[in-house]
Amino acid sequence: MNNSTCKRAVKFFILAAAATILAALLTYIISPDVKSVTEWVDNRSSEQVKEAAGIKKIGAYIVNNGVSVPLQMLFLAFIPVQFLYLLNILTTSLLPGILFGILLQIDLRKGLEIIASAIPHYVIEVFALCLFAAILFELNRAVRGKIRNVCKKDKERISFGRKALKTVKIYVLFVLPLIALAAFVETYIGDMILSLIQK
Repeated sequence: MNNSTCKRAVKFFILAAAATILAALLTYIISPDVKSVTEWVDNRSSEQVKEAAGIKKIGAYIVNNGVSVPLQMLFLAFIPVQFLYLLNILTTSLLPGILFGILLQIDLRKGLEIIASAIPHYVIEVFALCLFAAILFELNRAVRGKIRNVCKKDKERISFGRKALKTVKIYVLFVLPLIALAAFVETYIGDMILSLIQK
């Protein structure tokens, strides 16, 4: 994994964090109906993750956030439109922001405590997806280059196979393990952090 991929992942993460903060602030300021917004967010959560507990929850979380979401992002990367694969990250970033805003609206102190306990899991999960998006940036560029080559007389040499292999390698070595770690942190560490804060 090169420097430019890491730098791009950090830029994507800053964008995602800004979206979360903005969503939290807007939700807190607008003060929407808590019940209807909670139901709306709840409907967008995976049923498997909601109903599972312990190791089963970690497994369901990995399947949803470590397999389903990256597959959607990969599919979007094959569409020759730049940054389309960031849509999943924006959705993943906006939903916690809305929930954070609601928590702050209900009880400021408890809301801040819950947000503090959710930050480690949030950072690991969102950064993992941003890292995947950073490598998809290169794959998407190769896709767009291949399409441009169809219309060009002087064809550009693009190693699409190498980019695809690099995408799989980064996913297996970094993205999936980080998603698994985020699942573990959310299931076990988040509650421990919250209980320590509330003491």
